[in-house]
Amino acid sequence: MKPVAIVIPWFGPDANGGAEQQALQIATRLAARKHAVEVLTTCNRSFHDDWSVNHYAAGATSEYGVTIRRFSVDPRDAAAFDRVNAKLLAMNAAQQRPGVSPVTANDAHSFVHENMKSAALLEHLQNEHEAYHAFLFLPYMFAPSVLGLPLVADRAWLQPCLHDEPAAYLPHVAAMFRQARGLLLNSSGELELALRLFGPGIYDRSQIVGEGIEAPSQRRGGEKIDVPAELVGKRYALYLGRRDRTKNTDLLVRAFAQFKSEHPESELELVLAGPGTESFAGAGVHDLGFVPDETKRALLKNCAALAQPSRNESFSRTMMEAWSCGHPVLVQRDCLATATAVRESGGGFLAGDESEWAQLLARVAETSDRELTALGKLGRAYAVEVADWKKVIPRYEDRLGLIPGSKRSKAESRPSALPRRVHSPRAIHQLLPDLAYGDAISNQACAIRNHLRSVGYESEIFVKRREPRLETEALLWPEAQPSPADALLYHHSIGSELTAFAADHAGPKCLIYHNITPAKFFEPYRPGFAWMLETGRSNLPRLAPHFTVSVGDSAFNAAELSAVGFHRPGVLPIVIDPQRWNIAPDDALMARLQDGQTNLLFVGRIAPNKQQHRLIEIFAGYHELDPHSRLIIAGEARASDPYSGQLHQMIEALDLSEHVEITGRIEDAALLAYYRTAHLYCSPSAHEGFGAPLVEAMWFDVPVLALRATAVPETLGDAGVLFDRDESPAAIAARAYELIHDPHLRESVIAAQRKRRLEFTSAKISSSLTAIVEQLKAGRHFGKSGERSRT
Repeated sequence: MKPVAIVIPWFGPDANGGAEQQALQIATRLAARKHAVEVLTTCNRSFHDDWSVNHYAAGATSEYGVTIRRFSVDPRDAAAFDRVNAKLLAMNAAQQRPGVSPVTANDAHSFVHENMKSAALLEHLQNEHEAYHAFLFLPYMFAPSVLGLPLVADRAWLQPCLHDEPAAYLPHVAAMFRQARGLLLNSSGELELALRLFGPGIYDRSQIVGEGIEAPSQRRGGEKIDVPAELVGKRYALYLGRRDRTKNTDLLVRAFAQFKSEHPESELELVLAGPGTESFAGAGVHDLGFVPDETKRALLKNCAALAQPSRNESFSRTMMEAWSCGHPVLVQRDCLATATAVRESGGGFLAGDESEWAQLLARVAETSDRELTALGKLGRAYAVEVADWKKVIPRYEDRLGLIPGSKRSKAESRPSALPRRVHSPRAIHQLLPDLAYGDAISNQACAIRNHLRSVGYESEIFVKRREPRLETEALLWPEAQPSPADALLYHHSIGSELTAFAADHAGPKCLIYHNITPAKFFEPYRPGFAWMLETGRSNLPRLAPHFTVSVGDSAFNAAELSAVGFHRPGVLPIVIDPQRWNIAPDDALMARLQDGQTNLLFVGRIAPNKQQHRLIEIFAGYHELDPHSRLIIAGEARASDPYSGQLHQMIEALDLSEHVEITGRIEDAALLAYYRTAHLYCSPSAHEGFGAPLVEAMWFDVPVLALRATAVPETLGDAGVLFDRDESPAAIAARAYELIHDPHLRESVIAAQRKRRLEFTSAKISSSLTAIVEQLKAGRHFGKSGERSRT
């Protein structure tokens, strides 16, 4: 097999950063399992050296059991980079807005192109692209990744080691995350941060692999290592890592001083160990500086708890090492990677500001060793799963396709249980009136088509109309038609000439129903299918005899089919694919909508059954509670529809013209910006056969507040919050305010939504599609040719 390339700016004995150590472990452990591995790196020595100096000779060597190819670095404009870097380092969290560049386009260019320059490395990636099975780039910030990954994107995995820092908000970084074939994350907290920064378009390509450690208690069996003499018999909290203000070491030391002033009788002390130039020694604080591994192991083994105050971590090896020794950890609440691990494991405590850290230290001082050990055991159980190289490395093999016949490889090539028909192809086509960009039913048709093709069926989409940008996604009917012997999936809402064609189709067929308007009964049947064209609406009872297989996109719609004579209709929910949002948002909107105001959002056409008038009434009540708020109705109205004019009159009458926006027709980049900046999704719609925007909002971690009507309760399940028809606008507004401003309620709703949204992915819905295919097969044999007829 071709080698796997690990691309990193620095590699070798002098590269002691977390990403460099991780790359070394990945490379050597993959090589030990008989995989061909090459490290593509520069001739520069380390992060701390002058990045324009070549310390090593260019060329290939064999070290650590892997091939290391080094490429020369080039002269760079260090002053330009340093100027921009200083701007970024001086920014605070309030200045970091997802989707908005923290610096000008020129400054962003300087940061990316003047940090680590190696034209030879980039040339090698471009010229030798086909020579490698896969590329693993890490970390995210430097030019070998930002400029190199796009050159080999189709086989490039990014291990970002992502921190919530200004550089992560640069547009070049967002583009790299969108382009990578896959993302390998160290922790669930890092994944959550990535989704927050880059949106749900990266979700399907993301995998949490973890990061292995060697448990300090296991490195040298039976040896006895003592702590430094001044710590013998002392009870202490331990900090391990770079002693630096960027790691919040100073906050920890100040918090300890506050704790000691409030509890002078306490015997708990604080120990700091790690590299750094500043000394933090003080009363009760032992600043040991850099210590050898043996001393580090002893400190970990004998501490009461580990303190990890850093806000910028993607994993925290020291936290996992403390857990492996059975000690609890104290971590920064604002760091998603470490805080999420503590919440998931129960193996420690969270703190935010200095005062909270002081309180945590007091809590450790007052807690018995037995109780602390019990917490440490919870952390140890967690670390065994996410920080054991024996479990971590197989995840890399699995994701990178390094194990022939691995479960991942099979899942990616055959995502469902449908039988593959390579030697005897069969055709299952779809028919619908329109293929529209961003439309939920259109997206559903494409997802079904892609799935059917992936499992061996010939599959096309036939439409009466299609947008120019989608001309490669569908064939125009009636110029192109499915063969009479082919199976047909007909998407039905309002009747048209396609309805007659589908009903008359001779091959196996299934009606997929997307409408919630109650079925209407018309005059007695007339010869032929002219009645379908004349009524304007489908006559569902008349269609039932022509479709022995039918499904609704919700149980609500399926029940309507059953009520008008369809035989045992099933349910095929609409696929809500987060990959749709793997695009750049409208950056101007992203900037404007993150201005400190609270954004309430509704997505859907302007129509009386969507009840936007009630939404405006709700917002009027909400705006009184939160004057710094706006309502966004992302939808289009028909030019002749008087309801739109009534809404505008209502907005003016309530003096809300400056606070309510009705967007009209918008592109996906704009809709993406509205979703990503929304604080609440509020739907008063009384007519939803499924409610795709409800699920879309879940993918953006936007709490959903919706009317309990039609299919909405079914779509939301136990996620979101429902209100009733008879609730007053003021009461609903109060519930909206609580959902937005009560952090505990908001977190619980979002947690439920994260589970619920998975029910509408392609993988989850494939079983329902399998059932449809099996019913079609049982009804009639498929045609042998699979050819399309053309008129």
